[in-house]
Amino acid sequence: MDITFSETFDKVIECFREPTIESQLTQHLQSITIIRDVLGKIRVFLEPVGALEDTAIANLHDSLAQKLGPYYGEDIWLPEGEQDGYKALIEVITSERVRADWDDGNKPDWYILERHIAKQAWTNKDAPWRQDSVDRGYKPAVVAFFSFKGGVGRTTGTALTLARQGHRVAIIDLDLEAPGLSTIFFSDTSDMFGVIDYLLEKQIQNSNWRLRTHLLSINDKILLGDRGETLRLLPAGTVNEQYLEKLARLDFQNLVNNQVPETLGGMLKELQAAAKALDFILLDARAGFHDIGGLAIASLAHGAVIFGTQSRQSWAGLTHVIRRLARPQAPEPLPVLLCHAMAPGLGVPAREQELQDFRDRAYTVFQENYYHENDDIPNSNDPDAPFWPVVLDWQSTLRREIALFSENSSSESARAGIVSLLTGKPYEDIAERLCQMFGRELKKEVVA
Repeated sequence: MDITFSETFDKVIECFREPTIESQLTQHLQSITIIRDVLGKIRVFLEPVGALEDTAIANLHDSLAQKLGPYYGEDIWLPEGEQDGYKALIEVITSERVRADWDDGNKPDWYILERHIAKQAWTNKDAPWRQDSVDRGYKPAVVAFFSFKGGVGRTTGTALTLARQGHRVAIIDLDLEAPGLSTIFFSDTSDMFGVIDYLLEKQIQNSNWRLRTHLLSINDKILLGDRGETLRLLPAGTVNEQYLEKLARLDFQNLVNNQVPETLGGMLKELQAAAKALDFILLDARAGFHDIGGLAIASLAHGAVIFGTQSRQSWAGLTHVIRRLARPQAPEPLPVLLCHAMAPGLGVPAREQELQDFRDRAYTVFQENYYHENDDIPNSNDPDAPFWPVVLDWQSTLRREIALFSENSSSESARAGIVSLLTGKPYEDIAERLCQMFGRELKKEVVA
């Protein structure tokens, strides 16, 4: 009998619903926990009500072996046991398991516990400071910018727009495998320390490595206007002959001791203390299902801005991201803002049809994957709902290399033109909705 990874949970449920096993065993259980290890093999942990017959456990073992085949890990664990190691194992199971999607509230309770070898970052849920501190304005809102496919200028445009409106903003370049934010703002990036250095050096040098000495300030009036707030930037690091060596030493797969997520959380706290009184910290995350993108969305952020196009490939990826943003084990989903990227421009015949198709698909995907069972789903035409997209028209200018630094006086008009694109109506809409999302004062651009 051949089964696949995706069928394993169903096969375990079938075992416990077999008439003999149900009468001998299932009816006498408080809970059933299915543990799926790093290879996908299945083990089970049972919490009984009273004593269980050895024959009942033996029958379950035979049934699991028959239905799961090579996916059976040959272990059925019970709470009893005196060895310290065994007790520690049970403590891990009971502390890290989550309620199964199919649990209906009747006994026995069903739990699952996934043991990941990679992409574990997409399952973490703790931001570096509490949501209520953000809502009260005591701490900055950490917002992850994520695109299933790559894009140009989106985090930059939002940061510039917010800063020009008088908000205190910091940007962190978390796209460590394709860094680029520093090259947008500075002509010379040959001697910049950044995120990759913080992650490595902090483990060795501890308090001797200070983030504030590597935080860059952007004050250019062409970018920020005469009275805009200083923009702070923490780059990814300098791309030189040592960069790949540094990158190869970072454990984004999070196998050993949760080191990278904890260090990134500490980095955000240090940034908040160094820059002081920030309103927003924007995380420019890597496109696609990379672990650092998962960390940004699932472990570091209080909200997310996600970008997609009207294509099957984009929606296939975004659907999985939206499902993660739903946080089924949390009281409510992570706040999210959807953007329709690379939309046809004004005057293009197919524009209105594509915009409508994108809105329809967004409503369906959010309805099926984002909202919790008892949530009141907003009307499909609600412009403040997370599924109502901000539209970013395709701009050929932004498909070329963006350079906002000043090299000579003749470049000022060109820079001003790019800034105008990056702070136009779509980015004003994003800024406005982020302010609404986190209770920030809604400001318009300050004009001298």
